[in-house]
Amino acid sequence: MRNPLPLFAASTIPLTHRGRVRVGPVVHRHPLLSGRGKAIPSWGHNWVVVGVIVRFSRWPDRPFCLPILFRLYPNKQEAAKQRRRYRPRPELAVEMLHRLCRHRKLRRFHAVADSAYGGQRVLCHLPSNCDLASRLGLIARLYGPAPAPSRGRRGRPRRRGDRLPTPEAMLAERCRRVTLDIYGRTEQARVSDRVARVYAAPEQPLRVVTVEALRGGRGREVFYSTAADATAEDVIQWYAWRWSEEVTFHDAKQQLGFEDPQGWTRQAVEHTAPVAMLLYSLIVLWFVREGHRHYRESPLPWYRSKARPSFRDMLVTLRRASVRQQVLSLGLSGPGSRTSLAALGDAVAAVL
Repeated sequence: MRNPLPLFAASTIPLTHRGRVRVGPVVHRHPLLSGRGKAIPSWGHNWVVVGVIVRFSRWPDRPFCLPILFRLYPNKQEAAKQRRRYRPRPELAVEMLHRLCRHRKLRRFHAVADSAYGGQRVLCHLPSNCDLASRLGLIARLYGPAPAPSRGRRGRPRRRGDRLPTPEAMLAERCRRVTLDIYGRTEQARVSDRVARVYAAPEQPLRVVTVEALRGGRGREVFYSTAADATAEDVIQWYAWRWSEEVTFHDAKQQLGFEDPQGWTRQAVEHTAPVAMLLYSLIVLWFVREGHRHYRESPLPWYRSKARPSFRDMLVTLRRASVRQQVLSLGLSGPGSRTSLAALGDAVAAVL
């Protein structure tokens, strides 16, 4: 299976304290309070983030999203106020993806994005060494390859082939049943896939996959990938890994204060919040390389079934190791030094 590396993600950061003037806040849909049937407006910052999906040998079943690039999105009114050209979020994402792909020209990337970044603004402007996996609608228009131009025929050659059944109609045909290990659970589903083109990008073949959960699950969904030679299971698994960015945003907000900074200048806003995301990446990498040796499982009885350390455990381990190193630099010695260090480490862990 190919390993998708860059990940598109849009994070909404609600501001809890209103002030007279702040740089960059806009009104948009609150990601936590809103539901499928009702959108709750929120006043805050909106970030477009590109992260790298990584799977470590220590936890092969859990992908991590490590943020690396960031852009603050201002709406049209805010862009006019700052005398800047308005740029939609997909355009900001494409800019960062081009920057990443230029840095590694000989490497093949595979971006994973939700439907907000799966339209023609991204699909038609991908770097040459990057694929994309995203979502489609159930009634999306699909086409076959354009026919070869015939001799003696006047007019412009056809850009699109014959109309193909919609993704919803694909489920009415003969489907195969598969077992999917996604989102930490096992699901039984009906799957139908084919190679097709969409109206906006008739030259780009896509592997279109329609999925219907047989029991529970997420209902009917449609995914696609520009890697037309991929299997349906690959495309579904790639998109399921997108959930790792939601976990990253949650941990960065809850543990590292990603939504706390209240900057009054543009530089403060653009520099302070991304530091929390970069710290998330550094802490995870430190724990994988070094910190797991210092990790101590919690003795509390309700944590005995815990399969792997959480990000909070990684952060507590880092703080405990930092305090221990600082105390050792003071020259603490004697028969009770180890006991004192252990007690100090437990005290630090208890207050976090």
